[in-house]
Amino acid sequence: MPEAKNNTPIIIGVVALLIAAAAGAFLVTKNMTKDAPAVTAENTPAAGEASETTASSSISGEPAPTPAEEAEAEQAAGQIGGKEVKKGNPVVASVDGKDITRVDVFRYIKMMPANVQQLPPQAVYPLALEQVINTRLVQNKAEASGLENDPEVQQQLAMAKQQIVRSIYVQRAVDKEISESDLKKEYDDKIGQVPDAQEIKASHILVGDKITAEQMIAKLNAGQDFAKLAAENSNDPGNKNNGGDLGWFSKEAMVPDFAEPVFKMKKGEVSKTPIETQFGWHVVKVEDIRTKEKPKFEDVKPQIQVELRRQKLEKMLDDWKAAAKIEKFDINGDPVQDVAPAAGEQSAPASASAPEAAAPKAAE
Repeated sequence: MPEAKNNTPIIIGVVALLIAAAAGAFLVTKNMTKDAPAVTAENTPAAGEASETTASSSISGEPAPTPAEEAEAEQAAGQIGGKEVKKGNPVVASVDGKDITRVDVFRYIKMMPANVQQLPPQAVYPLALEQVINTRLVQNKAEASGLENDPEVQQQLAMAKQQIVRSIYVQRAVDKEISESDLKKEYDDKIGQVPDAQEIKASHILVGDKITAEQMIAKLNAGQDFAKLAAENSNDPGNKNNGGDLGWFSKEAMVPDFAEPVFKMKKGEVSKTPIETQFGWHVVKVEDIRTKEKPKFEDVKPQIQVELRRQKLEKMLDDWKAAAKIEKFDINGDPVQDVAPAAGEQSAPASASAPEAAAPKAAE
């Protein structure tokens, strides 16, 4: 029977992880950060509104910081401790006269992996600042090199533009096909209509043989305390000292040999006979039974959107292929000749392309 999973995150090699993440982000153009809010007439400060300590745009090509970004960076900076945090977007470093602002650093942090972003700001900020300084150093050199019109730069810019246009087109085309009612219908079909499932809270005493398990049952029937017997006799080190508590679990979470008999028991019942599994012999007490709560629509809506987008995109591609004239050629550009089946052979029926999992297994 599987032991309860330990979901406590363990951070190993935090410094190495941060350095690796920062090095990876160093190769990404900063103004491609998807998390930076777009600059609009509504969220861009009017001329003269910025404080003297605020830089409107510290890096050429970078959008000016929005009030929302400044407030977010201000709040995060307040967790670093030790100093009163100024409002606005103060300069936090300078490289050959080119300023780096607080928002620049926190924009950079947003480019790091999610698990790094969740670390305390005081752990992330110093390394992020160093990497933004490195980025500014390289950018200064690149800006002075006059490579803007270099053929290789222009080629990569053109390829990047194509990819961006394709990505935005597909995203908009797919999203037009998905409505809120589609999402709710998918939720109802996949989750809402699923029968309610039970969860059980139970405790157990795990021993090595059937005779010992039967002795435990006899002692329990005579009135001895379950938790005390578990502490003195159970071979499960993970819970013997807390009464053999297994917590709440679903039927699917346990091995069948354990789950089948336990889920036939009633609340407060102790197993009348020992339960054998690959782990040994169990004496089980069912502490409580409840109906497992289904996830709410809003909680699973993002996952449903991802799945529906995938389905819609696959159908759109099929439709586009069916409407397009597509010709294939071999590696040398010559027409591909269809190979006719040999004498006596038949072409495979359409159903033959179905996954093997769909066919019944042969009897062994």
